[in-house]
Amino acid sequence: MENSIQIEKSSHLIIVYFYGEIDCVNAPIYRKQLSDLIESSQEDIVFDFTNISFIDSSGIGLVLGRYNQLKFEHRTLILTGLNQVAYRLFELTGLFQIMPYYESIESIKEGML
Repeated sequence: MENSIQIEKSSHLIIVYFYGEIDCVNAPIYRKQLSDLIESSQEDIVFDFTNISFIDSSGIGLVLGRYNQLKFEHRTLILTGLNQVAYRLFELTGLFQIMPYYESIESIKEGML
């Protein structure tokens, strides 16, 4: 699976789909793309990890950095689609205490209705 991100914009949310691995090689590339996206938009952001196979500490740093950028602008970063290992990593780092987590994109959209 190729490492990439895909961005889907709607009227209320921007959904960022991650593919492959989020590691020290591609996290800096994603950081720039996502920072530019946040600066040029006003919506809340969803990070969908359904299609990732691996995330390391630089991936956690990427998520935390974008959370701080959004928080400064009074916006929300929502997480979804973590596999068991990644979910446990996020849980151990305490990220679920500051960011909402939903099981799926559909449950996010239902919660907004």
